[in-house]
Amino acid sequence: MNTILLKQMNSKYFLWTLAIIINMLLLPSCLDSSEAREVEYSADAQIYTFSISSKSDTSNILNSTIFTIDQVNGKIFNKELLPYKFHIDSVTINLRGSSTYSSLNNVTLSVSGSEDVVWSQSDSVGINNLYRITTTAPDGKTTKKYDFQLNVHDKDPYILSWEKISDGYYITPNITDQTTVSYNNRFITYFIANEAMGAVSSSSNDGANWTTANISGLPPNVLLSSLNASEDALYILDETNRVFNSTDGFTWSMTDTDFPIIANYGILPSDNNGKSLVIIDDNNTYKFAQTDDFSDFSFMEIESNTNISEFPVRDFSSISINSSTSHAIKYIIIAGGLKADNTANNYIWIIQERNGKISDLKSKKMGVSSLTESTLFFYDNNTYLLTNSSGTNSLYYSDNFGLEWKSAGENQSLPTEMEFRKKASVITDNNNNIWIFGGVSGTQTQLDDVWRGKLNKFAQD
Repeated sequence: MNTILLKQMNSKYFLWTLAIIINMLLLPSCLDSSEAREVEYSADAQIYTFSISSKSDTSNILNSTIFTIDQVNGKIFNKELLPYKFHIDSVTINLRGSSTYSSLNNVTLSVSGSEDVVWSQSDSVGINNLYRITTTAPDGKTTKKYDFQLNVHDKDPYILSWEKISDGYYITPNITDQTTVSYNNRFITYFIANEAMGAVSSSSNDGANWTTANISGLPPNVLLSSLNASEDALYILDETNRVFNSTDGFTWSMTDTDFPIIANYGILPSDNNGKSLVIIDDNNTYKFAQTDDFSDFSFMEIESNTNISEFPVRDFSSISINSSTSHAIKYIIIAGGLKADNTANNYIWIIQERNGKISDLKSKKMGVSSLTESTLFFYDNNTYLLTNSSGTNSLYYSDNFGLEWKSAGENQSLPTEMEFRKKASVITDNNNNIWIFGGVSGTQTQLDDVWRGKLNKFAQD
């Protein structure tokens, strides 16, 4: 009897316990259902990322194209223009809202010449005719419109356009030599006439309006081709290997040096900003040295077996390159000129400091027979050389900092109306202009004109 009663009680408690467990399981489900009914869907209809791609884009140009999303003005566009004549008929669009592209209930594309279509990520879109993208937020009500623009260069960006800025900017007879430098935000053209120094000056953003500059302290036997600028001074040599310096470009004084200075190649960049690289005469032995201001020198050995006699010591062209994109690119490049034995240097030298020594490298041979009286300059992250041969000027360029050279081609040719010249001064400025000043004509006449050139891609900025 007691056994039966105990079984009945256990069965009763079991049913109660089961009922409680079922209720506990059902309660959260009911709460979740209630909460789900109270969720407010986002009203954010903004596009947060946007890109396009195409199987026809074999150069992968579109994959690297960054699109700007202007949320305030409702615009999507690429700031960096696509290459000249770039054309892709259709693309796949990839976009995302606040979390994923599916968080936008629908996206409508407006394409010229056809009705609006609802976007699907797998669809091909005629990108050249797409002009508007309209999105709807997850709330199903809020919309946002974006005007779309695919920017492509409408002109060849690598055409050099030229204009003559000045003609006859200094009127002085009997000029025998000249050179122009950019210093302290001014162009200064130095010239020797009637065995005396003279100069004219213009603002470096002008080049058309020039004034006579009074020069003091420079003897008439200076070598104008040796003029070099450091960060805070100009330096020039004379025919007796003396050094003269100026902090304003107009008042000069002789620098007391411990050695005769045979050549000054300009600043050799280094991790410590660099110093002037020179060749000095140490008891009839030529040596490389570095100096801050020509008051003291640190000698430098040549890392290779190159003899110092192979380097030009006068009438050469040199430039310093300190790349902002590569820590290793810190060079002086030297072209043309005459060696100590008065023979022509027909090499382009690439010089770098390495472990306190001179590391030298010769460029591969160019397609010109002579580098005499040519001019180096650096522009658009390329090294350029203005050459002269058989009465014709040509531009060559190197996209690997002087190692290999190519003809700049017709789109970067000099203007046909520019008179042939040697020993021209070429300067590039921070506004992406190339300036060409004077030089010597084919009849050995000193030229007094100024030209300015610019790549189309910079003119469109």
